[in-house]
Amino acid sequence: MVIANGTLSEPKHPQFEGHFDGELLHTSSYKHAELFKDKRVLIVGAGNSGCDIAVDAVHYAESVDISVRRGYYFVPKYVFGKPADTLGGKRPLPPWLKQKVDATVLQWFTGDPVRFGFPKPDYKMYESHPVVNSLVLHHVGHGDIGVRADIARLAGRTVHFKDGSARDYDLILTATGYALHYPFIDRELLNWQGMAPRLYLNIFSPRFETLGVLGMIEASGIGWQGRYEQAELLARYFRAQATGSPKATALRTAVQGPPPDLSGGFKYLQLERMAYYVHKDTYRAAVRQAAAALAD
Repeated sequence: MVIANGTLSEPKHPQFEGHFDGELLHTSSYKHAELFKDKRVLIVGAGNSGCDIAVDAVHYAESVDISVRRGYYFVPKYVFGKPADTLGGKRPLPPWLKQKVDATVLQWFTGDPVRFGFPKPDYKMYESHPVVNSLVLHHVGHGDIGVRADIARLAGRTVHFKDGSARDYDLILTATGYALHYPFIDRELLNWQGMAPRLYLNIFSPRFETLGVLGMIEASGIGWQGRYEQAELLARYFRAQATGSPKATALRTAVQGPPPDLSGGFKYLQLERMAYYVHKDTYRAAVRQAAAALAD
């Protein structure tokens, strides 16, 4: 059995003190920016979805604010004319050095987001998923998007923020992400520990030989190629298992052993959305190596 319903099926709805008399929606309901036409809009959360939608909203809304509770690293889509996920080149650097070099390069391109009202990140670059967006800081800098503090409470159409300020809105859109959601199988059967299942290479269950999970992965720049490689590995394993190949037995032995370190040396934030986060290059290398060992 293959579980492949993805990680974006169960919206996380935040709980706010008080009541809001306007529209309160999650990004999962967002289809087109006309939703914001002539409205005072507050977007909660400055992750990739929140920032992308905020940029859309400035062309339709009466006003756009974005509420944040932590600092972010903003990465332009292109750096030196190349996609940002190639930042640093092909030669791997030690994590501490890559963090320092890439953060310095970003300063050249984006400056310091703190000057626009964003909190200063209390973590190093790559310890949380960066925001890849070339326009949000442009619009913030031009006054098209206002940066607000975390929400304290709601009262009618008024939102009170934790810095003591308040403002009226017609629509609040929560860009607060999604929760892992496998309602058709008991958590214990997926070896769920803490905030996420603990699976070998984020795929293989230590308990069941014929169960695999695809798509339970997040990494900066992993893209569809990383997920394709997951599927290729799982298909090769099931084929080897069906033919009684000792290669399948060898993989099952690895599944039962200590898990490999897929962090790439980075200390990721202990957040629910980072519970199944991996370092792209480290992870893809491990998956490709496992797939090669199962090749005919």
